[in-house]
Amino acid sequence: MISTQELIRLVRGPVAIAEPLAPYTGIRIGGTADFLVKPRDRSDLASAFGFFKALGFPFFILGRGRSLLVNDKGFRGAVIATHFLDRISIDGEIVEADAGVSVPMLLARSQQASLGGMEQLESVSGTVGGALRRNAGIVGRRILDHAEWIDILRNGRVRRLRKKEWTSSCPPLAEDDVILGAAFRMKRLSPKEKKVAGRAFDAAGIERSSVTLQPEASTGSVFRIPLEASGLQGSSAGDLIDACGLRGKYIGGASISLSNANSIVNDGGATSGDVLDLARFARQEVSSRFGVTLELDLTLVGYNRNGNDDPFKP
Repeated sequence: MISTQELIRLVRGPVAIAEPLAPYTGIRIGGTADFLVKPRDRSDLASAFGFFKALGFPFFILGRGRSLLVNDKGFRGAVIATHFLDRISIDGEIVEADAGVSVPMLLARSQQASLGGMEQLESVSGTVGGALRRNAGIVGRRILDHAEWIDILRNGRVRRLRKKEWTSSCPPLAEDDVILGAAFRMKRLSPKEKKVAGRAFDAAGIERSSVTLQPEASTGSVFRIPLEASGLQGSSAGDLIDACGLRGKYIGGASISLSNANSIVNDGGATSGDVLDLARFARQEVSSRFGVTLELDLTLVGYNRNGNDDPFKP
């Protein structure tokens, strides 16, 4: 039994009850959560985490919700949002960012300080925490390649994982680990390099690009970068879906984006079921044509996690 009063006393950030989650997701889909907590900082997040963990109450960590699909029936549990974990600090060529910082903002702030080297990740739209959890990126370049260390909350204690503790393809994270932030090694840009990089970043525009202001209600990457397969080296999931001629394909109110074949758009009134059905269809088409089974990159919330009711089984 959750004591709402005890939770409010413990956590300094806002606490909402029966909060609709659709506005917190990129695709604007999802029912309500029992609780939505927005910790003020890392220590506040640790308090919220410890509270729900001790009670055995289901919860998950929410970033910008770009790679999130919430069941229309909602989530019987708590959501801990990282919205206020937004600190960025720069020391020489090391840029440290909290888990709630968006990757585009990280790149923009670095570029303002004449630092670069991660420009290939400009298409990653989620938060630092979410990107590290999924090791997001493009073919041949992932965010973990650039990280010097990752700060996590593990078993109630803050731990710093350093670069020597992982491989480029495998984040050193347990399921219950909570990412608090990370540091990235950049390179100093010459004036010419900074000018070239600057065209990709507009800090003011990045500030305005929160989930709630996105002009298109859509997901981040639906599928992960496929494993290298014979004859398909360098192909992204979007390339394979596009090669199947699926841009614009729709089911119900959901469609495959015309601008990015590895994204699904809510055209209005889409349900979580529409999105899953469309993702299944795209995966089947890619499998039939290329013999590649795409792996879902979206985090599914509000579905059975015991393996007996996997909503994305073939």
